[in-house]
Amino acid sequence: MLKKGKVKPSLFVAVLPFVFLIVVMLIGNIVYGAPAQLPLILGIAFTCILGHFLGYSYQEIEDSMIETNKMGLQANFIMLIVGCLIGSWIIGGVVPGMIYYGLKLFTPRIFLIILPIMCAIISVSTGSAWTTAGTMGTAAMGIGVGMGIPAPLVAGAVVTGASFGDKLSPLSDSTNLAAATAEAGLFDHVRHMLKTTIPSFLIALLIYAFLGRNFGSANINSEAIESITSTLASNFKITPLIFIPPIIIIVIIFLKVPPVPGMLIGTLAGVGMCFYQGVNLQTILVALYEGPSIETGNAIVDKLLNRGGMLFMMETISLVICALAFGGAIKSIGCIDTIIETVLKHLRRRGSIVTSNVLMCILCNFAAADQYMSIVIPGQMYKKVYKKLNLAPENLSRTLEDAGTLTSGLVPWSTCGAVYLATLGVSAFQYGRFHILGLVNPIVAIIYAYLLIFLNPLDKSKPIKDRLTDEDLKEL
Repeated sequence: MLKKGKVKPSLFVAVLPFVFLIVVMLIGNIVYGAPAQLPLILGIAFTCILGHFLGYSYQEIEDSMIETNKMGLQANFIMLIVGCLIGSWIIGGVVPGMIYYGLKLFTPRIFLIILPIMCAIISVSTGSAWTTAGTMGTAAMGIGVGMGIPAPLVAGAVVTGASFGDKLSPLSDSTNLAAATAEAGLFDHVRHMLKTTIPSFLIALLIYAFLGRNFGSANINSEAIESITSTLASNFKITPLIFIPPIIIIVIIFLKVPPVPGMLIGTLAGVGMCFYQGVNLQTILVALYEGPSIETGNAIVDKLLNRGGMLFMMETISLVICALAFGGAIKSIGCIDTIIETVLKHLRRRGSIVTSNVLMCILCNFAAADQYMSIVIPGQMYKKVYKKLNLAPENLSRTLEDAGTLTSGLVPWSTCGAVYLATLGVSAFQYGRFHILGLVNPIVAIIYAYLLIFLNPLDKSKPIKDRLTDEDLKEL
């Protein structure tokens, strides 16, 4: 119930902050190349002004922004630790070793199958789709085109593999953000995502196998691969021992170790590998905080390896803070309530609600041009709805990634689309139809919701509801 003096926004007013953000984001990011944080801050300012005319004080809006950011504190802290982990894994030879072994899998006849698998391995180990596309993706584009495979098809396979890790890796900022937004445990979230992501990825591989059946007969120029692998081999001790830290992380996931101590254990394992590589303690400490500083003479390898450290994660953390603040602001003045009420007037059944959740994530990607917004805003909208359906938080967090994280690369003007265009040289307008994982995974999520399979109940003593009641709508 609204407090005295406050006005409930109409649907037109409720969407104004989104429209404003879209316009500012497009002008700022696409035209002038401004970072997404600035449009978000302007969006917050616009929402505050709008809230004033609806009877809300700035203090109320600020309190909501602070409260919303509280749920991101764990994700931000984990990202700082992940920065340390990446730094230790790079100079410890773990990431270089996984890239080395991944590249060895390339054969001309199965290029389009191996490519997304290799990119998935790298993105899982680094937690970064952008870095995977900007390094291995760049090399793969030259190799694929040299084999006579169309560039959009190669780019689509790269983005599919890179997005796989960006969604599933505990090192990924979007993975941590989705879990925090839905208030789900990080490893509960990762385990639950496997149920939609693995089948979708296998479907993607089958489609790539079908599409690539006429390619790969030409002789491949292996100079690019040889240059990378030889550079890695000459700068690091690459042995099967480098798989110890990733195996530890896998064990941690299945043992349900809390994320913060789990990532710390993974970091310590990486530090142990640093000593195995002969790195001194001072260099290790610098890498944990500032990130590695490696010069191999190979531009592609250097671009991949010079990342990580706590400072490396600060830009992402600032973006998360701004996105959560915007979500808190629009929530405080009733925009989210108005939109969700409008949706639920027409959609009450479980399948249609999850479908609307998927569509809302995709809409946010196209509207706000950033995958963080496609996670935060729908997450805020549907959190209470999932609880009313007796659906556990990991169901919501999985949907946010099925439809939010994975479809961001389909939007040409989004931050992901811009990065892929810059690194792969192909626009999302061209490779979008070949980003199979991004196209298939949202459909799989919808099918699961309608068939009531692989859904976890919030209260295990009660069944998952098929539809919302009138009483549920009143309480929402």
